[in-house]
Amino acid sequence: MKKLLSIVLCKNACEDLTELCDGAEILRLDEGADNPKALYELIRQTKGKYVIIIDTDCTVAGEEFDNLLKVCDEATSDIVAFDGGYALKASTLKGVNAKLYTDRYGAEIYTAFNSKEITSVTLKPFTFTTQRAQYSLTDEAKLEETLEEFKKSKAKLNKAVYSFIFDILCARLTTFYICAMIAIYRKETTAEGLTEFDKRLKENIVLYLALEKRFPAADLKKLREKNFKISLITYNKFKKIIK
Repeated sequence: MKKLLSIVLCKNACEDLTELCDGAEILRLDEGADNPKALYELIRQTKGKYVIIIDTDCTVAGEEFDNLLKVCDEATSDIVAFDGGYALKASTLKGVNAKLYTDRYGAEIYTAFNSKEITSVTLKPFTFTTQRAQYSLTDEAKLEETLEEFKKSKAKLNKAVYSFIFDILCARLTTFYICAMIAIYRKETTAEGLTEFDKRLKENIVLYLALEKRFPAADLKKLREKNFKISLITYNKFKKIIK
């Protein structure tokens, strides 16, 4: 009997969800195999109708999880979005080019670019912990690539898929900007890189302005005017967001 759901556990994920997620197939990356090719190969092995990729610790709500399985059984859409995460249709996920499986974010965002329909439910089967994040040029490059893809693809996306991708990009940009400003404050990098990135983001003006409205703990417009140099108070606020 085909499984309704496959759960792929990455390096930083929970130790064992087997007993907590009865009815789902659980696969875990091998120790030391935390790389895009390994993630791609593991996802190719999944047998579920939908796939959830988890790269952080979490707790599971049994009844809500059982209800998610029922939704997945009836759904035909490319993505089932629940409170805090997404189940991706296996056939759509596996259609993503192997080189784009950079991490969970890469697999999810490029699956979304290839999606036509999304089902959204209010269920909260998982509560995910905040994953520690750090500024890196690699993350910047990956983010730039997805922003370019969004610019090229947005005209052909339907309203639901557009909104879904827009929200993912805003969340990713928020994390990136906070991590970059923390690194600037610590003198681990200079402000010029983030300033140049921000100028390029302005070409995507809707995202540029949305980020100002959604940015937590500080006025991003003022931070832009100050070339992203933050005070100790703001630094401490940002550290609480990026644990």
